[in-house]
Amino acid sequence: MARVVKQQESLNLAFKKRRGLGLGIISVGAVILLLSCSLDFLSSNVRGISVFLGILLVSFGARVISVGRKFKVGAVGESRVVEVLASFPKYWYVFNDMFVGRSQIDHIVVCPKGVYTIETKNYQGTIYGNAEKQEWSQVINYDYKTPFYNPVKQGIGHSVALSKYLEKGGFKKIWVNTIVVFAEPSVKLKVFSPKIPVIYLSELNEFFNKQQQIMNPDQCIKIAKCVHKLIHAKREKAHGVASANSG
Repeated sequence: MARVVKQQESLNLAFKKRRGLGLGIISVGAVILLLSCSLDFLSSNVRGISVFLGILLVSFGARVISVGRKFKVGAVGESRVVEVLASFPKYWYVFNDMFVGRSQIDHIVVCPKGVYTIETKNYQGTIYGNAEKQEWSQVINYDYKTPFYNPVKQGIGHSVALSKYLEKGGFKKIWVNTIVVFAEPSVKLKVFSPKIPVIYLSELNEFFNKQQQIMNPDQCIKIAKCVHKLIHAKREKAHGVASANSG
C-alpha cells in the first residue's frame, strides 16, 4: 500500500469555522427576533428595526454556512482521490493539503513513476474549458453557469512552485508533472487540454498504471523526505506566529 504521509486538514477546518460562525450569527438573530416579539414595551419603530435586523442576521448566518459547505464538498472530493492513491504499492508517497510558498497543493505524489501535483475539483454538472483560457465554466441544468479559474493553470503554478522547492533541496533534474482530477462521479467534461491531463477520478488508476517507471525506490525516499520537510516548516512557522502573538 502507498504511504499517505499527510492528510487533508484545511478544508475541513474552514468548514467547521464557517459553520460555527454561521450558527452563532443565526443564534443572535433568533434571540433578537424572539425579544422583538415578546417585549411589549418596544415601540413599533424599534420593533420593526429589531425584526429586520433579526431576519438579516439569520439570513447572513445561513449564507455563511452555505459557503462553508463548499469547503466540505471540496474535502469530500480530495478524500476520494486519496482513496485511489492509497491503493498503489510500496514506495508511493502521498502528501495532501501541502503548502509550498504561496501555493496550496491538493495532492503531491512521489512514486517510481515520477513526481506529480494533483489539482482536485469536486464539481457537478458539465465543465467547459480550454487549457489556454483564464476561466472555465460549470453549467448545471443547461442554464446555471458559474465561472471558475482555470484549474490547469492553477495546477501548473503548483508544479512550478514544487519544482523550485525541490531544486533548492538539491533535486535539480526532477520534472514535476501536473494532473487535474474531477472527483464527482456525475460530472461531464468538455475540456480541451492536450498537454496537461484533465481526467475523471475513475481514470486516475489507469492513468498511473500506463506511466513508465523513471525512479528507483531510493530516489523516491529521498524526494519524499525533502517534501516531508514542508510539513515541519509550516508547523514551525505557525508556532512562531502563535508565540509572537502571545508575547
